[in-house]
Amino acid sequence: MGDVVQFPQVVREDEIVTVTLEDFFAVVTKQKTLEDIKWEKAHEARIKELTDMGVERLRHLWDNVSDETSFYEGEFGMHDCADIHTALNRLGDGYYCAV
Repeated sequence: MGDVVQFPQVVREDEIVTVTLEDFFAVVTKQKTLEDIKWEKAHEARIKELTDMGVERLRHLWDNVSDETSFYEGEFGMHDCADIHTALNRLGDGYYCAV
């Protein structure tokens, strides 16, 4: 029992990233980093959260975006105006944001 194989340290779940084959090749070819992929996934989750709110609530968020910070901050959380606009576009109501 002389040779003992040491197992690697425990990997935290937040360190594990599942990627598509396309993302894998983007990382291998140095077009993206794993941090880029994590950010994209988190951003897409934020957009989905907003889209799930529905058009009426998104209009409320849009109407209450701060002119100083370009963020909505209130009872429904804190959201960037660009994300609100993206969610409205995905729901077919992006014209509401048109100037």
